[in-house]
Amino acid sequence: MQTDAGDVDAVVGRDPVGELTGEPPVATSRTRAPRVVPVVASVAALAALTVLLYATSVHAVPGNSDGSTVILEGQALAHGHVTLHHWFLSLDSFWGVDALLYAVGVAVMGVRPELLNLVPGFIAACLVVLGMWLARDRRGGVAGAAGALTVLALLAFPSHALATFYLQGPLHVGTALWCMLAFAFLCTGYSRLRWTAAVLLLAAGSVGDLQTIAFGVLPLGLAGVLAAFRTRRWREGAPGVTAAVASVVLALVGRELAKVVGTFVVNKSNPTAGLREMVTNVKLAITYGDKLLGLGSTGFGTGGTPSALLAVHVLGVLGLAAGVVAGLVAVVRAVVRGPRGEGPAGADRAPRSEPWRLDDALLLAFLGDIAVFVILTPAAVAPYARYLTAAIVFGAVLTGRYASRAVARLHGRVAPRAALAAGAAATACFAAGVGFDLAEPAPVQPAAALGRYLAANGLREGVGDYWSASIVTVESRDEVHVRPVTAPFGHVVVYTRNSSSQWYTGHTFQFLVYNPLLPFGNVDSTTAAATFGKPARVVSVAGYVVLEWAHRITITGASS
Repeated sequence: MQTDAGDVDAVVGRDPVGELTGEPPVATSRTRAPRVVPVVASVAALAALTVLLYATSVHAVPGNSDGSTVILEGQALAHGHVTLHHWFLSLDSFWGVDALLYAVGVAVMGVRPELLNLVPGFIAACLVVLGMWLARDRRGGVAGAAGALTVLALLAFPSHALATFYLQGPLHVGTALWCMLAFAFLCTGYSRLRWTAAVLLLAAGSVGDLQTIAFGVLPLGLAGVLAAFRTRRWREGAPGVTAAVASVVLALVGRELAKVVGTFVVNKSNPTAGLREMVTNVKLAITYGDKLLGLGSTGFGTGGTPSALLAVHVLGVLGLAAGVVAGLVAVVRAVVRGPRGEGPAGADRAPRSEPWRLDDALLLAFLGDIAVFVILTPAAVAPYARYLTAAIVFGAVLTGRYASRAVARLHGRVAPRAALAAGAAATACFAAGVGFDLAEPAPVQPAAALGRYLAANGLREGVGDYWSASIVTVESRDEVHVRPVTAPFGHVVVYTRNSSSQWYTGHTFQFLVYNPLLPFGNVDSTTAAATFGKPARVVSVAGYVVLEWAHRITITGASS
């Protein structure tokens, strides 16, 4: 039975992400609750997931100066410095992405260490809610629930290894959210407003994190090309291709306009792998991917999860692999065979919103992030697994969409419900693993103890090696300012990355701090004495070494 669209609007509530993405309401034989109900339910789910993922982040991520830097970026934005003039940043400055959310956090809460975990938890919660709605693939009932449950299991209850990157900011998870929102706008319907929203999201992502090109801009453009091949009609691919091109142009124009009024300086980028390392990294992507999904823990830890529960994560590995393979097979078959069933849209019609459009974008985003890992991983060490987090996010949503279709194809009433029950049981095991992680003591943050010592002794303005600097500023709630320095040639100078020249120009400092167990930039007692003379006092606090002089010290090298 077909239902007229006007009748559906009158009696059926639309889901909130359906309103966002253009997915039509799914009519059933039952009368739906008023449309306010799904909105309230989504907000409640977002709040609950934020609380859960914040707690998980607290137990998995102790916080560091990378996360603290973006909080200080947010502080600058909240104070009206929208172009971050005088800052030294990199190609992943997160201006226009994570920094916007941290600015809101600082405006509401001030500079607080809780933001180190709260903002990443909120970003991850947004991804889960959005991913669950997209994974339903416009289905209700058991089939829709199966898709949503797949995303819930993989992204709301991450393994300890995945949580250390997925729930730590800023590690490109916010970028994945921006890209998925762009896909949701443009791949599930078409209008000028949707096209514009996708362009703005990708442009904002591109100026803040160049990885947006790899798993946002290029996937959307290539998905448009695939749409043209699938339908044998170029017009079907035009929205994706033009949105990708327009976002790059807008990002470049925006960056140049920001330079005119004054903006941040882009410093040297991260190292890249050589050709031999890239070949090795293809295999390493599988190894690290398995561990991030919970299958194995060497180099990452278990968070206290028993081995029996870790073994259940093989279902997640197999499921995600099956989803990606299914996506690849579908693309190859469709491109070779061309349009089947319905013919291409007429010349007077806008491109349709077939499910494969979003599938293709998610698949290409997954592959784009794998390419990022292969190119940007110069050594086989665990921290570089962070480059695979976005691939797991996109792969989880793609897998959820195929899970929804698989359950929808099951006959009878028993088989679909049995499949959903099996998925629920696996999800419960994933959730239990997170429970064990939460039961473990949260990591101790020594920078908090250092901040308390410095404040109690009237030491409010100082410098330190990168890993000992901004984290202390944030942990002390901006009561103590420690600015990053380096000593590449034996004398202490400004660290011109993830810092602002205004922190140094016209300022003198009371002390220098460094961590002898985590050396960085050659900052230590020797280079400090060579630069400022013999210190009058040396104190060890929570693993750090604090040097004080009888005079205030000045740091050279700041310019912008």
